[in-house]
Amino acid sequence: MKKALKVVSLILVLCMMFSMAACAPKTTDTTTPEQKEEPKQEVNITPMKAGEYVVDVTGMHPMKVKVTLSEKAIEAVEVVSQSETQGVSDAALKEIPAKIVEKQSIGIDVVTGATRTSSAIIEAATKAIEMAGGVVAEFDIAEAAAETADDARPPMGTKDLPSTWDMTYDVVVIGGGFAGLSAAYNASTQGASTLLIDKMPVLGGNSQINGGVYASYTSKIADELYTKLGLQPDTAEKHIEDTIKGGDYMGDVKLVKNFVYGSPVMLNMLLDNGLQVRESITRPGGHYGYRTYTTINGIGADIVAVQKKMLEKTSTEVMLNTKMTQIYRETTGEQRVIGIKIETKDGVKNVKAEKGVILTTGGFSGNVEMRSKHVPALTADLPTTNHVGATGEGIIMAQEVGANTTQMSYIQLYPFANPNNGVLDAYAVIPFSGPSSGIVYVDVNGKRYVNEGERRDVCSRAAQESGGFPTFSIFGQDIVDKAGFITESQLQSGMEAERIFKADTLEELAEIINAHQYKEKSINMSGETLKATIDTHNGYIDAGKDPDFGKVIDKGVMLKTDKGPYYAIPQWPSVHHTMGGLTITERTEVQDIWGKVIPGLYAAGEVTGGVHGTNRLGSNAIPDAMVHGYIAGEVSVTGNVPDFVK
Repeated sequence: MKKALKVVSLILVLCMMFSMAACAPKTTDTTTPEQKEEPKQEVNITPMKAGEYVVDVTGMHPMKVKVTLSEKAIEAVEVVSQSETQGVSDAALKEIPAKIVEKQSIGIDVVTGATRTSSAIIEAATKAIEMAGGVVAEFDIAEAAAETADDARPPMGTKDLPSTWDMTYDVVVIGGGFAGLSAAYNASTQGASTLLIDKMPVLGGNSQINGGVYASYTSKIADELYTKLGLQPDTAEKHIEDTIKGGDYMGDVKLVKNFVYGSPVMLNMLLDNGLQVRESITRPGGHYGYRTYTTINGIGADIVAVQKKMLEKTSTEVMLNTKMTQIYRETTGEQRVIGIKIETKDGVKNVKAEKGVILTTGGFSGNVEMRSKHVPALTADLPTTNHVGATGEGIIMAQEVGANTTQMSYIQLYPFANPNNGVLDAYAVIPFSGPSSGIVYVDVNGKRYVNEGERRDVCSRAAQESGGFPTFSIFGQDIVDKAGFITESQLQSGMEAERIFKADTLEELAEIINAHQYKEKSINMSGETLKATIDTHNGYIDAGKDPDFGKVIDKGVMLKTDKGPYYAIPQWPSVHHTMGGLTITERTEVQDIWGKVIPGLYAAGEVTGGVHGTNRLGSNAIPDAMVHGYIAGEVSVTGNVPDFVK
């Protein structure tokens, strides 16, 4: 038994020895190599006068910051006194001083949400270095991010690009309205091989049915017309001011300046190529300068015809009944837009664009689902002045490759459309052009309901809140004969179409108004009330003051409605213009959702946003589209902007 116990004890001792050996640290070649830190880059610091420097700066409010410097270092930064917003600036007050000392740099990132507080502390450190005789640049070391936004996020582009191309051009323009025709013309004139496509069977789109009104602060015929009509000349500065104010200060000033300074350049080009305009310059709602020209037939087709004639003189290839279905963007390198996919009568084709793709596809007023997504009240019950092609898919396809949009919920109603179908016909332009000449807007009771010189959104809202349907524009023979924006043929065709009513007296005019139906509804306007309204308005013109609505009355320009025959045009708001769209730079480059330019992608016209703010002043649409289209054509080819861009 004792012998057996000795054997067991020996075995246990051997096991313990083996166990201890297994647990011993290994000292063979499996040892992990010592990790060495990367040497920090040495910065030669110019000696400073050591000491404490108390600096007065201003963040949200005035503050004092004490900066302690040695000969070659920032030893401490302390906010001595401050009254910054509690809860908002706390992080900046704590983190920025510590980071300046830690990084020995004034090139650090500010704290998000507390930019002014952060910047003020950094400014104090900067001033202290200067006061000590140091060199600020030696402490201006940019803070390196651990991971850039580009590294952290997937590329925005097309997964599968075409391996071959059916067609190749320098520039491809999508959409054949004012903007597209202007872009294609300039791109081709700059020497680029250019393709212009449109999904419709004819060029023009919404531009064809536009009211033919063009705002320009001057032109080659302006001086003569201002003198002849006894009007005060306009200025670019006033046009810019009115446009920004008319959009509630939500428009991009750079884009507004583009089209204002470019407007006379484009208008003169049209005039040089045969455009005819009426002998009038009007001041429509929202404008406070006489700057709006009207084409001879009062319709945008007049301008489109001239643009098409100009384009025919270039080498631009035009393809109609051709629909863009996709934009191609690279996912590597600079992630450039390189072409588009199109549907043609001959099938699907891939088109390469060596220099650029220019989107001029228009707005989305004709797309009920898209517009009501942004403004739920704009249901199918509301008609639109737009043509059937205004469906906004250009915006959506650009978004597919990362494009950003802005102000999509700013959608304008046109207050003076045909009440029965919502169309903006040639007769619906008369009420728009007439405020400065004395046209009066009345409700179903024959009473004024708004300042006729107000912006479109104000006039539309006032009509909808007037208590009845529709509203009417009233004017007399003097306005027809002397204002210059109504032609005899326009008047006659309007009466034949029963869009314009005519009577020898205002009482009779009310009877004719009542004899018609509007969407199968009748009204009962009082002739006596209508006459009293017009008589009162005539008195305001004599006095030069409108105490009821505050309309600006220019004596000697505004005409009274006191001589027959008298005329009435029924009117009602209709969905008209989408102020929102793709975000662009002043060079018309489309920006992505991070604010970066998408190389090779440009946009102009109603497909873009940010130009007009909450509300577009009437007659600004054509110069906006034409000018920015022209800029896009030039930038895409040469990389330069036209001379008129400030």
